[in-house]
Amino acid sequence: MARRRWIFWGILALTVVESGCGKTPPPATIARPPAVSAPAPAVVNPKPEPDALKVSPASITIAPGDQGIQLLATAKGPLGGRRDVSGLARWSSESAGVVSIAPNGYLKPISAGKVTVRAVFEGHDAAVPVTVEPVESRPWDFAEDIVPILTRAGCNTGNCHGRADGQNGFHLSLFGYDPTSDYQAITHDAGARRLSPISPDDSLFLAKSSGRAPHTGGPRVLPGTDEFKTLLGWLAAGAPLRQGKTHGSLTALRVEPSDLRLDEPGVQQFRVVARYADGHERDVTRAASYRVNDDSAVSITPAGQAKLLRRAEADLVVRYQSQVVSTRVATVINPDLDFDFAKAKRRNFIDDELLKRLESLKVPPSPAASDAAFLRRVSLDLTGEQPQPEAVRQFLADNDPEKRLQVVDRLIGSREFVLFWKIKFGDLLQITSARFGNGASYYHAWLEEQITRNTPWDESVRTLLTALGNPMVQGGGPVNYALDGPDPKTSAEQTAQRFLALRLRCAQCHDHPFDVWTQDDYFGLAALFAKVQPAAPGLGGMGRNEVKLNPKGEVEHLRTKQPAVAKLLGGKAVVVKVGDDPRKALAEWMTAADNPYFARASANWVWAQFFGKGLADPPDDLSRANPPVHPELLDALAKHFITHKFDLRDLIRTVATSEAYGLSSRTVPGNEKDTRLFSHQLPRPLTAHQMADALAQATDVPNRFPNRAANTRAIEVYDPATASTILDTFGRCGRNVGCSSVATAPLSLRQSLLLIGGDVIESKVSSLNGYLANLLELNPEPDEVVDHLYLRVLCRPPTAEEQSRWSAELKQSGSLREAAEDLFWALLNSREFAFNH
Repeated sequence: MARRRWIFWGILALTVVESGCGKTPPPATIARPPAVSAPAPAVVNPKPEPDALKVSPASITIAPGDQGIQLLATAKGPLGGRRDVSGLARWSSESAGVVSIAPNGYLKPISAGKVTVRAVFEGHDAAVPVTVEPVESRPWDFAEDIVPILTRAGCNTGNCHGRADGQNGFHLSLFGYDPTSDYQAITHDAGARRLSPISPDDSLFLAKSSGRAPHTGGPRVLPGTDEFKTLLGWLAAGAPLRQGKTHGSLTALRVEPSDLRLDEPGVQQFRVVARYADGHERDVTRAASYRVNDDSAVSITPAGQAKLLRRAEADLVVRYQSQVVSTRVATVINPDLDFDFAKAKRRNFIDDELLKRLESLKVPPSPAASDAAFLRRVSLDLTGEQPQPEAVRQFLADNDPEKRLQVVDRLIGSREFVLFWKIKFGDLLQITSARFGNGASYYHAWLEEQITRNTPWDESVRTLLTALGNPMVQGGGPVNYALDGPDPKTSAEQTAQRFLALRLRCAQCHDHPFDVWTQDDYFGLAALFAKVQPAAPGLGGMGRNEVKLNPKGEVEHLRTKQPAVAKLLGGKAVVVKVGDDPRKALAEWMTAADNPYFARASANWVWAQFFGKGLADPPDDLSRANPPVHPELLDALAKHFITHKFDLRDLIRTVATSEAYGLSSRTVPGNEKDTRLFSHQLPRPLTAHQMADALAQATDVPNRFPNRAANTRAIEVYDPATASTILDTFGRCGRNVGCSSVATAPLSLRQSLLLIGGDVIESKVSSLNGYLANLLELNPEPDEVVDHLYLRVLCRPPTAEEQSRWSAELKQSGSLREAAEDLFWALLNSREFAFNH
């Protein structure tokens, strides 16, 4: 083994993997506010140059109850675009006493009246008329005026009063999802001791939150701040739930500017605007919460000021109350790029959309992968197996310009395609005998039939969602879906995540913190599964023999303690007649062409199978807080999927034949740091089934699986209940939790020990019945051995340097067999073999 360890490092140095693996960006954090920039010096006689300086909004009306408005000032940028100068301009108002304005452009009302606010920057000025409406009786809405302050201060988070049992006897709903119960807790619970109607300033609620009374969480709202004044004003008004003319419920949220492209890295102030049921709009920039998906590229302050730290692109996620929106901030990555995008090859609409985006950011695509790399990649992705050496030779010798298209069609039509994608869909549906007992075999058989027949995906999903009967008889496979969840809530969660890429679990106990779904949405969906229950066990008490409708089935709403009303996500209540299956309404809504989630979720999942990650990643999370990297491309894929009647093979073929999929994993100057835009392929670890079959195929020594025939391939082992050390070590999905993306395990010490220190490879390499032993019986020349082993393991011929180096090593060795085994062993342990690139 000493020689094999030595030669292993030589292989690592010489074998070709077309690129390194990208690193996952660190989790987003909220940056601390930067120091406020000094105001620009006064300018005498500003120049009236049109568009030199702009301020938005162009006019302002501040209604009673509005705390303030963030003004945005922009000037011409160095490359002709606009740049934010909100923190650099000099702000002033023509008369005092109506409004005050901070150096960064945040305007607050003082008294009723009209005034003109002016911004001056680099010799240019802009004026904005402002009207502050008179306050006869300030309206109050606890949900909109007080709850956001508690949320911003962290009072209702999970590690404070928002935890399940509260904190020190005081409980608030998490992130304020239940304002009515919060109001009760503050104003009535504990004998109403938290309020002091006679002396509002002495109220315990205010004293603790401001730090004037002992408080475990310390001061959260400092005296003198706008938040403190609002809380005090509410207490002085009698702490009403609602009072005066309020604006109704929150209906929408927007961020200004939206999807911003800066000329260069720098600062950008954002404004967040909430819209209410009566049409009123309120600036909530200072009340919203912010986070970024890549804090190495962008920082964000609690006041909504972002800073693009380098030439990059990142998403800013904004949350206010029940609304979540995102916006993109970016700059051109390579401003001096010299690349003719018009000449880049295009196969279909995928390439059009991808290249359009790369061109806008000036990120060059890598060239096409070599024929050998493409053949190995597409074979692994479509069938889970490497191409045989003879297939590699034929493909390399083929001069047909359409040969890549032809090999995709051939692979999709193969039996191996069905077996491999049966594993993928089995992971998605979590089919295992541990969950379904004897019904698993019928479930697997049904799934295989669907893939073989290429049943439209919408039809398969409708069948799963509405099946009734016996799950353990021929044709009863899809009935097992109704037995998957132990209760209607779990069934609703799994259905939403698998088929809509919506993660609803958080909304069971409170409104979703990273999406728009409320607790009512969660239980409304769960109620659609409440009437579907297994019948009593059959004779002998074994198993659940039949799934029937239970007209009296219901699910209790956690908050109201009443039976939940069945409703579609974001839609109206579903009227269910006695004896009807409410899942039918869900299935029709989910698979309708105008459903905003189903086709996008399916397209994103398929994309992930070919690139290792989705356009939105993880692939089963299309929440508002996880926007897709290429939204236009995802929309185009979904539209194509709908237009082609939810044809999965067509969608798979469309992705696999795109030039985008066929790009090399070698980077080029300008895309070396790209790990999100798909400008090149990112090497992906082989999946468990790919690795097991590749080892067996390369060595001609089959793997052994319990109670299976000697020549059983890994792609035929579709149930994780079948024991296999190699499959488990390399990340086989156990299907006890969701595995909706590509099931691969990160490289680990356990894998290294199994391959390098164990006998998994050693026994196959030195087997007297294996490939190498049979090859050596033919007395090949050393250069022939090198050529055969490279084609066998890496699916490509050796380079001239590799051929020369290893042929010399084999010739100089005292034992050709030992030297060949060393080379074989090292190739099988190389990074190029372990990755799909």
